[in-house]
Amino acid sequence: MRGGVGVGRGLDAGAWLPGLGAGGGAEPLPAERVRVAFGGAGCGRAALTWGQRDIWATMVRQRNWLPQGGRRPLAPGTRVEDVAAELAYLHGRYQAMRTRLVFDVAAEDGEDSAHGAVRQWVAASGETFLEVYHTPPGQDPDVLAARVEAVYRRRPYDLRAEWPVRMAVVRSGGVCTHLVVIMNHLALDAGGAAVMIREVAAREDAEPAGMQPLEQAAWQASETGQRHGDRTLRYFAKALDRLADGPPPTVQPGPRPTRHWSGRLVSPALARNVAIVGARRAVDDSAVLAAVTAIAFARLTDTDRVLMRPRVGNRFRPALADVVCFVAQSGLLVLELGGTTFDEAVDRSRGATIAAMKNAYFDPQALEAMLASRETGLAMFFNDRHGTEPAVQYATTAAPHPREPQQHRDGSTFAWLHRGPEPTEALSITIDDADGALAVALHFDTHAIAPETVEELAWGIERAAAEAAADGDAPTGIQRMI
Repeated sequence: MRGGVGVGRGLDAGAWLPGLGAGGGAEPLPAERVRVAFGGAGCGRAALTWGQRDIWATMVRQRNWLPQGGRRPLAPGTRVEDVAAELAYLHGRYQAMRTRLVFDVAAEDGEDSAHGAVRQWVAASGETFLEVYHTPPGQDPDVLAARVEAVYRRRPYDLRAEWPVRMAVVRSGGVCTHLVVIMNHLALDAGGAAVMIREVAAREDAEPAGMQPLEQAAWQASETGQRHGDRTLRYFAKALDRLADGPPPTVQPGPRPTRHWSGRLVSPALARNVAIVGARRAVDDSAVLAAVTAIAFARLTDTDRVLMRPRVGNRFRPALADVVCFVAQSGLLVLELGGTTFDEAVDRSRGATIAAMKNAYFDPQALEAMLASRETGLAMFFNDRHGTEPAVQYATTAAPHPREPQQHRDGSTFAWLHRGPEPTEALSITIDDADGALAVALHFDTHAIAPETVEELAWGIERAAAEAAADGDAPTGIQRMI
């Protein structure tokens, strides 16, 4: 037990979290574990930053540590000691890689802390291990790397005791062939990963840029930070007041024995039509995608206004642009669509998405308390990731496999993917690129919304984009309800 939270309570408290993936078969064993010592600037305990609170709350709700990373081939000539040096560099350079959580500990820095609060603990130094696996003769080293990756993803994480990075090297015939890197999502977001990968490749030795996590926590607790947070909460309150003026969405649940599902639409037509509308209205594709998604949802749920929780990277803020940690947050926007044409809906979406971006740096616990005090109905979490290329391509065992039968319409394909007990948000939508198409992934709780409705929503997004591209002056068909 560490920090007053035992293993039994750890899951509920968010100190100990399960991994992802089914077990099966004997786990590969490392041939050696190389001890890696590290040390870096900045240490101490502080409250979680707003970004850390956001992703940690997500991890607790979804009851897993949201594994990030995968496996990739190593450059010829790479040695074990080269990878060990990279691991030491990661831990030493970035506070986020030297961070663990502390529970049930009173504040030591003068800040009030309620008993039982979770805090970050950044260590000045420590040690970790690089695992080395040997591929048996006649076997494919990538197969072994995939097995190691699956084990790393599946193993639970004790966020009080384990460092954020799990790393392994796979060797074949005495040659290092593959790297496996898996991190818990508390350590960094996609923007932070891009910075980290760039700096690791260059072995950047200048002082890390931006406001580091301990400094972020201090600023957020300051008078200036609290005033910023209060302004953001006032924006949320006004948006939710507008939401309350209309009818809540009518959503029928469709409970299944396997409660949590995901599906995916891959649509060349959606990519093409979103680009047409974006060019016509001179707006970013993200605003178009938010608009057509909201239109499709409003049509299905008999409402004229839609509550969305867009994922905002917050990297446009100068102090956060190049910091390696988690700063993305799920903001809030309310899109009013009653009596609009398609072009008017897109223009409203542009304004709403810009406002949501500007107001996406806040205490997420304060927003959750506000939402809990109001009748908001079902909200869509919305994450538009298209147009962003990762700095390094990792293969991963976590890639979903479509289930049969798949639905095909005019070059687009819808398929159900995962079904399992692992909790998801009630409804979340993620947009990614897919070889000249857009992939719309929908994760949902069947106790909140029926699978049939979700599939109809996916096709409805494609249909709304096609209608918007064909005639921006045409009505969306959503009636004003106040």
